[in-house]
Amino acid sequence: MKKALTILAVFALVGVVSCNKKDAPVNPTVATITASDAVVEVGQTAQINATTNSTAPIVYTPDDSGVYTLSATGEVTGVKEGEGSIKLSVAAVEGKFTAAEKVIKVTVKGGFVPPAPAGIEIDGTFDDWSALDVKTYKKAVSDPDAPWEGVTEIRCYANAENVFYYIKFDEESLAECKAAETPAMHIRLCINTDGEFESGYKNYFLDGYDFIIEGSIMDEGAFVDFDGTLHQRIDGWVALLEPGNGLVSGKGAGSEFEICLVRPVFNEAANTSTVPMPMGDDFQTGIRFYWNGWDEFSNMPNASIEEEQGNGWGYLLRMFTNK
Repeated sequence: MKKALTILAVFALVGVVSCNKKDAPVNPTVATITASDAVVEVGQTAQINATTNSTAPIVYTPDDSGVYTLSATGEVTGVKEGEGSIKLSVAAVEGKFTAAEKVIKVTVKGGFVPPAPAGIEIDGTFDDWSALDVKTYKKAVSDPDAPWEGVTEIRCYANAENVFYYIKFDEESLAECKAAETPAMHIRLCINTDGEFESGYKNYFLDGYDFIIEGSIMDEGAFVDFDGTLHQRIDGWVALLEPGNGLVSGKGAGSEFEICLVRPVFNEAANTSTVPMPMGDDFQTGIRFYWNGWDEFSNMPNASIEEEQGNGWGYLLRMFTNK
């Protein structure tokens, strides 16, 4: 009997040991994060190359230095020269990995600063456009498969005071316009100021736009000084400013034309409309061209007529103010 009790005690002890082994907590693996310090120039973007042995995603947290911006995926864009830091972290994964953190240094260098743009004078000569740094303006070139070929290129440059447009015409198309039964050309400067593209007028471009400045640049086969009427184009046509109020000016020569839009005059009129929509630091714009009365001459920007929309309409130029 004593022997039987001893055997039972041994089995009981083994069972306790087995249970203790089964219930014992598993020590999680220590999580690690590997990443190098980031160096980026003002206006440029760099990706933080970070790795971890954890199954948890890496979270990037910026500091408050203001010298960079940071995306959720670890893209750093330089804003101004200086230094900062970014915290990388992973959360604990129960029973598998511990939490971990790592702080890296961010250095933003001054980078290339383009020369101050030359002043653009509306005088019918165009050398001042050549002096502009290409980083300071937006350009649209006519798609070879667009339904129009009358305009080959437009450029747009914006500073705090003005918005400037440059137009390059196809010489053969321009000659045909000058020889037409009605040798005139009208344009519509189309401008979107509210930052969204579903409201406003939606014809001729793939973005809705809020304002149209309409006027003539050619009469009796020759370029004329441009002036125009400002319309708000939300619910129908609402004239806000008649010609002669200093809103726009323009001159042409050869196969080129240039226009200046005065922003304070535009914004004063836009602010007094029933739906105030002044032009801010970023806006969108394009130009519609008509000839021989009101026949379509061109649309810029445009697109291939073979694309899905099938009408050759393009997206407006996205503009940012040079300060």
